[in-house]
Amino acid sequence: MKFFFVLILLLAVKNSSAQQGASTPYMPSWQARHYLALLVDHAGLALTLTHWPLPGRSVEQALLSLPEPLPDSELDLQGARLAVLREIRHRQRSPNAGAQLRSRAEGLTGYDENYTPGSSLRAASEEFRWSDGSISFAGRLGAKLEQKSNSLSTLPPGVGEGKLYQLRPEGSSAILSWNGWNLQSFSQHQWWGPGWQSSLINGSNNLAWDGVGIQRSNVSISESPWLAWFGPWNLDFFAARAHDPRVVAGQPKGFLYSGMRLTIRPRPWLEVGLSRSFQFGGQGRPAGAKDFSNALFGQKVNRDPGDPPDSSNQVAGYDARVRCPIKLGRCAIYTQWMGEDAAGSIPLPYKFMSLWGLENTVGNGRVRIFVEYTDTSAPSLPWETGSRFPGFTNGVYTQGYTNGARWVGSAQGGGSQLLTLGWMNIEHQYIMKLFVGNVFYSLGAFSPGLEAPHGRLRGLSVRKTISWSGVDLMPEISWTQLSEGDNAGVNKRNNMRVGLNAIVPITP
Repeated sequence: MKFFFVLILLLAVKNSSAQQGASTPYMPSWQARHYLALLVDHAGLALTLTHWPLPGRSVEQALLSLPEPLPDSELDLQGARLAVLREIRHRQRSPNAGAQLRSRAEGLTGYDENYTPGSSLRAASEEFRWSDGSISFAGRLGAKLEQKSNSLSTLPPGVGEGKLYQLRPEGSSAILSWNGWNLQSFSQHQWWGPGWQSSLINGSNNLAWDGVGIQRSNVSISESPWLAWFGPWNLDFFAARAHDPRVVAGQPKGFLYSGMRLTIRPRPWLEVGLSRSFQFGGQGRPAGAKDFSNALFGQKVNRDPGDPPDSSNQVAGYDARVRCPIKLGRCAIYTQWMGEDAAGSIPLPYKFMSLWGLENTVGNGRVRIFVEYTDTSAPSLPWETGSRFPGFTNGVYTQGYTNGARWVGSAQGGGSQLLTLGWMNIEHQYIMKLFVGNVFYSLGAFSPGLEAPHGRLRGLSVRKTISWSGVDLMPEISWTQLSEGDNAGVNKRNNMRVGLNAIVPITP
């Protein structure tokens, strides 16, 4: 798996596509992601759907390149196209501020949801650009003041490390584009995978990653005969220092998190993603350049007890989204498998956690329904054998697969099962989800050894968007009930959360 990423990167750099100017990262709202799925499935939009964020200009260019007129169907494809273009251009050109007033309680964080178990304030500037021939630059400034993300701990009031409030540069980015590639520094969220409720490797439940990386500046079909069969594709690699409060004695505090993803659409009906991540370094751990090289190339991992220490903790795997044949309706099926990145003679992942989903569009494209099941125990695939164990934990990084003490993958954490039924009504701008399942450790955040709320889970959440005089108001209510454990911090067996998010454009 690791050698495949290196090979593709070398081929892609050698056969890079035509230059596309720099632009800041774009993560669509849930409404815009719905519209993009309509356009990909029914209008031939040359874009990937399971890899966010993408460079904003690449999404805009794909939308502008759609052939005219768009296919004549019951779906308002032209309206979908214009809605996404409006969102992209609004974010590029309009600075804005937001306030989320929310009761301090935990919840199940899905796509395009704020993980903060409490209230927060944020602001973002307009995008600024500069170009000089083959080199271009784009950037944006952002900031977020939020209540402490670890819902299992109780902290004193104040702003700063170890206090109740934290100030972060979330939404900031600086992009230098050259020869078809973006060199970037950022503080941003990511969503890797086809799911609407969960990502098994890099989702919305944790703090924004403050990191540096390289990403292909567009999603177009490559001019190289070696890579043209990919169809629309993107490649992304980054490294970030984790926010890593001490939650257990002896943890390797301050580790580096690195992620890489290749997403391709080799057929109009098929999208495939390959993802890999690893935790590296930290207090008391090997952290030199050679050690990082070993981690990057997957060397010295999964060693036997008594051997020298592993170079890293690695997670890798695959996902796919398949559009249904037209005669079966406007549906798609998707899956994601993430497991340990293997060592030894066969360098492939194994012992998979798994995600399975079905989505369907009804009401002439006005409603999208999805059913999604996630199992974060491993191995969880029917044909895999061996004893099951909770995912997202290991014996070296005892704080788990976390950032800011929050699960980086699915919000229900390792060893859990979750079934989600989602209903997205685009016409009336609301999304409703029902949950049932089992939580092994804890919801949202993780503190080893703490008897946090867990067990059988039931829940629901509803969010709605109301536009009024240029202001977007988004009221929300969510409830989760867990059957076992003790209340810890604001993470309780019965979590009721109500909130109101307001986004206001800032005009000169």
